[in-house]
Amino acid sequence: MRGRIERLAAAWRELRALLREDIELYAAWPRTFGLIRRDRPTWFTFFYLLFAIHMFPAVVLYRLQVFLYEGGFPRLATVVSRLNSLLFDVTIGNHVRAGGGLLIAHGHVVLDGWTTIGRRVEINPFVTLGIGNSSRRPFELWGPEIGDDVNIGTGAKIIGRVKVGEGVKVGANAVVVSDIPPFHTAVGAPARAIPGGRRRETETWEPPKG
Repeated sequence: MRGRIERLAAAWRELRALLREDIELYAAWPRTFGLIRRDRPTWFTFFYLLFAIHMFPAVVLYRLQVFLYEGGFPRLATVVSRLNSLLFDVTIGNHVRAGGGLLIAHGHVVLDGWTTIGRRVEINPFVTLGIGNSSRRPFELWGPEIGDDVNIGTGAKIIGRVKVGEGVKVGANAVVVSDIPPFHTAVGAPARAIPGGRRRETETWEPPKG
C-alpha cells in the first residue's frame, strides 16, 4: 500500500510539472492578443485554456493517461486514451512519454510504441509517430526518439527506432525512417536531411501588424 501511494505521489508531481510547461506554451497566444492577462493565477489560466483553446484538452487527457499508467492503473489509462481518440482524434499509446510544452495543433494524430518526445515539440495534424513494420525489418515495438524544439509538419510519418535531433523541422508529408541530425530539415519520402532547422533562441512569434 505504501509503495502504491509513493508511486502515485511521484506521478502526481510529474504531472503537475509537465502541465505547467504545457500551460505556458498554450497561453502564449491568448496572452499575446490580450485575451488573458499575464498576472492571472495558473489555475485560472488552466481552466481558460481547457474551455477556450482547441486541442489543449487532448494534451491534458494525455497527461492524465500517463499519470494513471505510472500510478499503477493501466486499464484506466487505456480508457482515457480511448476517450482522447473519440473526442479529439488523438490516439496515444500507454508507453509514449513526452516532455513539457507538448503542442498538438489538430487531430488525426497517432503516437504509439515506446516513443519519447522532447520538450516544446509541435505536432501538426495527420502525423504518425510509431513502430516500424516492413518486409526489410522485423516487427518491433520501439518508436522514434524526438529531441527538444522539433516541429513535425502536417502528414509527416516518423517510423521505427530512429532519432530526430534537437531543433529539427520535419516537412509536410515527410516519411522519416532514418536518423535526422540536430538543426536540420527532413523532407521527402523517404526523408533526407538538409541543413537548416529550428533554433528556439532566435525565433520569436509576433502577431501580424495592422
